[in-house]
Amino acid sequence: MNKLLSNILKFSLSLGLGILLVWLAIRNLTGDDINKMKDAFTRANYWWLLAGAAFGMLSNFIRALRWKQLLEPLGYKPGTANTFYAVLIMYFGNLAFPRLGEVSRCAILNRYEGIPIDKSIGTMITERLVDLVTILLIGGLLFIFEFDVLEAYFNKTFLGGNGTQGGSLKYIILGVGAAAALFGYLFLIQFKTHPLVAKALGIINGFMEGLKSIFKLKNPLLFIFYSFLVWLCYALMVVIAFNALPETSGMTFMVGLALVFFGGFAYVATQGGIGAYPLVVREVLFLYGVSAAIGYAFGWIVWTVQTIMVLLAGVIALVFLATSNKTETKRKA
Repeated sequence: MNKLLSNILKFSLSLGLGILLVWLAIRNLTGDDINKMKDAFTRANYWWLLAGAAFGMLSNFIRALRWKQLLEPLGYKPGTANTFYAVLIMYFGNLAFPRLGEVSRCAILNRYEGIPIDKSIGTMITERLVDLVTILLIGGLLFIFEFDVLEAYFNKTFLGGNGTQGGSLKYIILGVGAAAALFGYLFLIQFKTHPLVAKALGIINGFMEGLKSIFKLKNPLLFIFYSFLVWLCYALMVVIAFNALPETSGMTFMVGLALVFFGGFAYVATQGGIGAYPLVVREVLFLYGVSAAIGYAFGWIVWTVQTIMVLLAGVIALVFLATSNKTETKRKA
C-alpha cells in the first residue's frame, strides 16, 4: 500500500511540474506567438513526423534484441516477438506511473517465457547503465563540437554577456573537471572506511561490475553495436522530423543529438516529458536561430506524435501479446 501511495505521489508531483512548466511557458506568449504556433501545427508535414516515428519503433525492436542478448547467458532464450511486445508495453506503462513499465516488461517475460523477475530486473539495470554511459558520451560530443553555441547561450542567458567568451573557457572547464575527479578519487581512497564513503564505493563498484558483465556476453561487440543503433535511431527520429517545418528543415545532425541529450533529461523531469520536452526543444532550437514560438510549437508537435505512437504501440502490443500466446498455447495443446 505504501508503495502504491509513493507511486501516486511521484506521478502527481511529476505531472504537476509538467503543468507548471506549461503555464510558465505560455503565460508570456503574445497573440502573434499563439497564431504562429497554431499555424505551425496546421502546415506541418506529418508524413515526415511519421517517418521519424518509424525510427523510434525500430529503436524499440533493436532494444528488444539487445535485451535478449543479456538474458541468454542466464540460460533463457525468450521469443523475439514477446520481448518486443514487452519493450513496447514498458514505454506504455511508464506514461501511467514512473518505472511501472520496467516492472511490467519483466512481469510479461515471467508470465509468457518463464523468466524469473529478479533475473530480468538484473539485466534491466545493466541496460540502464549502458544508456547512462551512452548519453554521457553524447554530452561529450556536444561539448567538443557544439561548445561555441552552448557557451554563447550560457554567457548571454546567465551571465548577461554579449554571447561571446574567451576560447580558453573550454580548457578551464576541462581542467576544473579533471581536478575535481582527481580530488574525488583521492578523497574516496583516503576515507574508504567511512560508512557513507563505503556505500558510495559500493555503488561505483556495482556500476563497474554491471558494465564489465557486457564483455562476458557471447557477442559483446554485437551488444555495443545494438546500443549504438538504439541511440542513432533516436537521433534520426528527430533529424527526420526537422523536415516537417521549413523553419527547422535546415537543422543538422548535431542539433538532433542536442535534442536527444537535453530531451532525455526532460523526460526524466516530468511524467512522459509533458511540459518539459517542448520547453527544452524551444530553448535548443533557439540557439540555432529558430524563433521561440516556432521552436515551442515544433516541440509540442514532436511530443504529441511520439506520445500517440507510444500509446498506440502499447495497446497493439497488449493485444498481440494476448492473442499470439493464446494461439501458441492451443498449438501446444
